[in-house]
Amino acid sequence: MPVSSNPIAAGLAVRGCGVAHAHEARTIYSGLIAALFLGIPFVLTRRVVAPQKPSWLRALAYRKAARVVAISQAVADRLSETYPDIGTQIVVDACATLTSDTEAAAAICSKYSGKTLIGNVGALDDSHKGQSTIIEAAHLTTDRHPNWQFLICGSGPDERRYREQIGDLANIELVGWVENVGDYLAAFDVFVYPSRHEALGSALLDAMQFGLPIVASSVGGIPDIVKDGENGRLVDSGNADDLVSAIEELLESPDSLARMRQRNRRRAQDFSVAKMADAYESVYRATH
Repeated sequence: MPVSSNPIAAGLAVRGCGVAHAHEARTIYSGLIAALFLGIPFVLTRRVVAPQKPSWLRALAYRKAARVVAISQAVADRLSETYPDIGTQIVVDACATLTSDTEAAAAICSKYSGKTLIGNVGALDDSHKGQSTIIEAAHLTTDRHPNWQFLICGSGPDERRYREQIGDLANIELVGWVENVGDYLAAFDVFVYPSRHEALGSALLDAMQFGLPIVASSVGGIPDIVKDGENGRLVDSGNADDLVSAIEELLESPDSLARMRQRNRRRAQDFSVAKMADAYESVYRATH
């Protein structure tokens, strides 16, 4: 049922429930209210790896939670640093189970006929997603690899900055916000994800579902998903030369690329909605 957008209203709205579940931000205080005033146990999921400013109220919410869940080992490690007295378990997010239209994906490939499509999906926010590294890579490879085409799907605060950085480069395009993300993932040959920090990187799970070899920054929870040399390559964040070298190594070995595609399709099955739901059901049952 709809409730007012404030922690108190949300906390009291769970009256009669067996367990409440809070996902960061202000909802942790809703969970605390449910526990203190209604006696309802609550599960708290931490979804970010960035450190938070000290807060006695937030610390109280974490300590009152019946279970604390992290979405990656990196998040769990951060929680252990901040709240060493709190036990944490990991439940990884699920793939978005995106679908694709064969004709639409083929149309994207046809538009860039003869090109190797190197794609990225994410908010255009360089402080987080680091797409300026992709643009630097495009500058480095415009003559070196004329058959490479970089495509960045998404919108965000750094779009104007990125367009200025791209200038008149023809080998990279800001596609903008797209509803048919699956069609682009189906068209890409390689997925690049040069984030500067990342709790997990759910877009990586979607890329794996489509069997895409991945080149990503070795930060946060990304190494939980991408195993260097197995289903992709890990590179230093912000290093365009490393990004280019890793893409080159992948594309120079078709057999290795094919194996990575197979591994990622299989591994994506470990991140199904059903498996995530089962994991959370076990967490809920353990609160009683």
